[in-house]
Amino acid sequence: MYGRGSLKLSSHVHRARPRPAIPWTYIVALLVIFTGCFAAAAFAQTSELHAPAAGSATPTLPDAPQSTSQAARPPGAVSPGPPPARIKGVVSDIQGGLVPGARIVIASTTPPTTHETTANSAGFFNVGGLVPGTYSVTISSPGLKTYVVHDVHLRPGQIYSLPEISLPIAGARADITVTLTTEELAETELHNELHQRVFGVLPNFYTSYQWNAAPLTPKQKLKLTAHAATDPVFLGITGITAGIEQAQNTYPEYGGGPVGYWKRYGAAYGDAVIGRLMSAVVFDSLFHQDPRYFVMTNGPWQRRAWHAVSSTFMQRSDETKRFQPAYAHLLGSATAGLIASTYHPGSNPGKMVLNNTVIDLGNKAANNLVREFVLRHLAKHIPSYAKGKPPQN
Repeated sequence: MYGRGSLKLSSHVHRARPRPAIPWTYIVALLVIFTGCFAAAAFAQTSELHAPAAGSATPTLPDAPQSTSQAARPPGAVSPGPPPARIKGVVSDIQGGLVPGARIVIASTTPPTTHETTANSAGFFNVGGLVPGTYSVTISSPGLKTYVVHDVHLRPGQIYSLPEISLPIAGARADITVTLTTEELAETELHNELHQRVFGVLPNFYTSYQWNAAPLTPKQKLKLTAHAATDPVFLGITGITAGIEQAQNTYPEYGGGPVGYWKRYGAAYGDAVIGRLMSAVVFDSLFHQDPRYFVMTNGPWQRRAWHAVSSTFMQRSDETKRFQPAYAHLLGSATAGLIASTYHPGSNPGKMVLNNTVIDLGNKAANNLVREFVLRHLAKHIPSYAKGKPPQN
């Protein structure tokens, strides 16, 4: 990526790195989480139980120049829509000397906008008033090569800091183009998805409104699952489930009172988390399939409804982005049911596997229909450029 601290950029084009194999560190992390969940569930057989995104804003320099787009804004005007974002950075030459007066052009094609400014005496620039979306940044100075950054995705209110920008001497006239790798682009999109909530509260993490989203690495699939499994809303819903089971005396072997409640809580939490670990991390990584639901948004409602239901049995391939049988999800549900039979009293393993798989598929179909037709209008923090499947010509 172009962000490597004080990286000195050369004149060749950065290419996307190949997808890494599943590292041992991630397998170890998975085993640790799996062991913790299994221990919590096993505890439901015996006694008791035991169970993060921050942003930082960097202050701007007092002599930061104001972009032309900001200067044109009339006094007292209030910007409608989501809070604007900004891009800032420092420009230097290949020898580390500052480049005052460098020309910075920030452009977007959706919608077509251009913001232009110049670096101050310290080589610093800070362009605000940017509508959330995807931008390119072009930096140039007489006698130096041009620096171009593509695919900068801005969220509402985000302050995006470019890495140290080093412009080589312009010897042979050639531009430097910097592009995000597939993994870096996926990390940006995943960051957006981890902030998606219905009514600003209910998690909507496994939904992608970016039809051509970059595939997730095994590490990112684990990150998505861990974030969902530790979300306060998820923990609260698990508590409600355990309370209903206690009121109905489900699994009477657990008993009553606080001990019985926590046994049911551990079993319910284990059911949900082990299922996600098996499907969204283990088997999705092995079969290279994507655990997310991709919203169409556009097209006839019949086609969208079919897409939602068929996505219960089909998953997108990481490599081709085409849909294929959902081996990962089906095997994950079956495996989770088999594991659950070891800590649910009096359970028949075969019946548990069948019930867990069928119920899981039914829930997934219903959830996909809600995601396709309802949640787009209720979810918060969806990037403006994420508009589902492009309309067919």
